[in-house]
Amino acid sequence: MSELRIHAEMAAYSIEPEELHGMVCGMAVNGNHEFVLSDFIDFVGIDALSDQESLGTFVNAALDELHDQNMIFQPLVADDEDPIGKRVETIANWAGGFLAGFAAGLDGEHADLPVDVQEIIKDLVALSSLDPEDYREEDFEPGEMEEHEASLVEVHEYVRVSTMLILALMDEHVSVESAID
Repeated sequence: MSELRIHAEMAAYSIEPEELHGMVCGMAVNGNHEFVLSDFIDFVGIDALSDQESLGTFVNAALDELHDQNMIFQPLVADDEDPIGKRVETIANWAGGFLAGFAAGLDGEHADLPVDVQEIIKDLVALSSLDPEDYREEDFEPGEMEEHEASLVEVHEYVRVSTMLILALMDEHVSVESAID
């Protein structure tokens, strides 16, 4: 279990670690170059948190990965060794958390999002609605397991790269909006 996951579990027992990570990432990519922990706590709700020190550690580590110049960012989802249904569930939870965090982070400030960001958001909406029951390994036909494995690898990479792309596009979008104002 990763250290990041441990801090997420300690920070908020009532929120799945992947959802919490998605929320942090979603709020962080709004182009404002600052992450206000108190705003995040207001968004999540103080009652959902179990340890604010662990939350601070978790948020700092998540943001460090997201902003790392070596692009080490990875969405906090289930490992490749976990069953496909579990991995689908964590990707859906992460995407849902990201969407909620992104909306909260925008706070109504950006009426017109870049087209590429809008497309990625639509894709994340679709991913957030995936049902792990549709991916029960015992229901797979011979050969389907490999197809689903390959698809999940592609989806994971899409989520990873798209998150970093939204960060860059929103930074550019906010810079252009600021120059116009």
